Amino acid sequence: MIEAITTERLVLRRARIEDVGPMHRIMSDPEAMRYWSTLPHDSVQVTADWVRSMIDAPEGGDDFIVTLDGECIGKLGCWKLPEVGFIFERAHWGRGYASEALTAFLAHRRRTGDHEILADTDPRNEASMTLLKRHGFVETGRASKTWLIGGVWHDSVFWRRELRDGA
Repeated sequence: MIEAITTERLVLRRARIEDVGPMHRIMSDPEAMRYWSTLPHDSVQVTADWVRSMIDAPEGGDDFIVTLDGECIGKLGCWKLPEVGFIFERAHWGRGYASEALTAFLAHRRRTGDHEILADTDPRNEASMTLLKRHGFVETGRASKTWLIGGVWHDSVFWRRELRDGA
């Protein structure tokens, strides 16, 4: 298993326990977590458990902490293949980091022989849907009431990206 992916500005690396603090900053932020599959984390312990789940990922996972100049700014990868997920600290939105990390991750998964990567977004999450489209993901369907988060149902838009040589 590859330990890190390096891009022009970023390093995508495996999670470490010291990522709890920086990831808690992100995952306790209601705006950053607006379209995530859980409520914002209400304690460092919740984030610690989440980071441990990345460290002890099940067989078939390929998840990375995204760092900039050695500092954790988010997460991108597949907790369980082939579905990709990503979240970044708000201070780093709009600077192309998610796009750069996703480009590198897709190239990495192509080298492993994967044929496709999937994604699931909230239909209100225009930024993520735009990012996925820009990276060749195509919408494959929609469904209502797919996620029950904090007692509120949320819908899904499903995406697929074929991975093949040159794509």
